[in-house]
Amino acid sequence: MTTTATADELATATGIAQQILGAGTLRGVPATLVAAEHGGLGRDHAVHGEVCRLVAEVSPSLQSQVTVHSMVCRALERWGSAQVKAAHLPGLASGRAMGAFALTEEDAGSDIRGVAVRAEPTTDGWRLDGTKRWVTFGLDADCFLLFAAAPGGPVALLVLSTDDGVTLTPSPRTSGLAQSRLADLRLESCVVPQDRRVSSPGTALSHVATDALLLGRLSVAFAAWGLARSALRLAVERSVARKQFDGPLHDRQLVRGLLADASVAVDATAELCRKAARAMDARDEWAVHHVLTAKLFASRTATSVAATAAQLHGAAGLVDGSPVDTLVRDARVFEVIEGNTQLLQDLVAGQVLARFRSGDDHDA
Repeated sequence: MTTTATADELATATGIAQQILGAGTLRGVPATLVAAEHGGLGRDHAVHGEVCRLVAEVSPSLQSQVTVHSMVCRALERWGSAQVKAAHLPGLASGRAMGAFALTEEDAGSDIRGVAVRAEPTTDGWRLDGTKRWVTFGLDADCFLLFAAAPGGPVALLVLSTDDGVTLTPSPRTSGLAQSRLADLRLESCVVPQDRRVSSPGTALSHVATDALLLGRLSVAFAAWGLARSALRLAVERSVARKQFDGPLHDRQLVRGLLADASVAVDATAELCRKAARAMDARDEWAVHHVLTAKLFASRTATSVAATAAQLHGAAGLVDGSPVDTLVRDARVFEVIEGNTQLLQDLVAGQVLARFRSGDDHDA
């Protein structure tokens, strides 16, 4: 399985990323992965990943909008009924409308089975009550892919920001990805019509959320790689420009060790991310394993390389809001979102054991 990006993939991804960065928003930019028949670009995961990397190299916060909007589009395109797709997917795919992923609650994070927002059946739909927390770009979203507990099992619904009973308030500002426009989504007797149901009761978490989270984890892996590239660049620039002990920092052996380790980690992350994207495009039997591995390694790499950049910048790297300080804070978020490091370790171990038991424990 090749892990080299083609010239066409890089050119396409660069054009999309420049459009997003130039506008400062995903609004108005066609969705990379959605099929052209629905208004998207119909490109593959390899291109989507490179877009995530390129945007994250400049703005990890803005990249988080790419992640969640793509997850909503994926869910509607793959799992939505013909009705909900016809009514809402073209707007999302074209960038006219923005989607947000509403799963997390006060007591439901990594363990998504703890969802407590209730969806009670009505004569023509569902009545929602409860609160979703930390909805990425929720303040800018036109609709929310929302997961709720229902009598027949968890259900996924498309909630509009204009629905009666919907209240959006800014979430407490986080130290990392501070520009991600986080929102708390409160629902009070909010009635969602039956034609905006995305999943049957009982399949929302096992099918819709799991599938969307896989794409989210791939996106975050590429984003973490992009952040690590930026951090490595700042670390190298500092080691060349900063003079200490009658010479540049990079003349010090221990500094060279830091740079070497950071460079190796970034290069390894590139291989794992691109391998994961290729596996998803090929519908590889072990694509989940490759994505989980990439997300786990990439998020750790972002943290370690950002720490190296901070170490080499000294006091200048500790200044609140400085480029290095921002990277350190943003990198920390990647070890939390779309499955924290400890959860990912558990999931990767499960994949390793499953591959061993299947007799397919040697990767080509």
